[in-house]
Amino acid sequence: MRKLFVFVLLAFGMVAEAQIPQPDPDTTAKHFLIVASIKNLQEVSSGQLAVQKAMNPDVKMFGQMMVKDHGDAEQKLLALAKSRGIALPAAATGGIKPDLMLAHAGAKFDQLYVHGMVSGHRNTVEIFENYATTGKDPAVKAFAQQMLPVLKHHLMEIQAIDQKLK
Repeated sequence: MRKLFVFVLLAFGMVAEAQIPQPDPDTTAKHFLIVASIKNLQEVSSGQLAVQKAMNPDVKMFGQMMVKDHGDAEQKLLALAKSRGIALPAAATGGIKPDLMLAHAGAKFDQLYVHGMVSGHRNTVEIFENYATTGKDPAVKAFAQQMLPVLKHHLMEIQAIDQKLK
């Protein structure tokens, strides 16, 4: 009888625990916005460097496009995060500097910048495609979907520049 009583208590405890609503915060939206913000700031910072240091006019123009497009995207992202009540850490919203190797690349700047932009934009497109299809927050998902054509255009442009430089 005592074993039955303990069993009933344990079973009831499990049922009671299962009935308590568990919070389901969409941490993926915050994570996505943090990653996207860092990527935007990296693109702006590296783009500014490309405008200053690139020798190839196509690379310079691409750098200008990065500064403009990713600067605009960052403003939209910050407004979106604020509207969703998502606080982004300071590390994700400012003070991002370009890679030191890139900053001190000298004559190899164009080659290193283009290589970094190709791999970086492949990764960024993948991250945005993933959230655009599986994201939980509808407004953040719409942002990812809105940005995808721009990011894919960047990837296409930098791949074309990469082919010209080879």
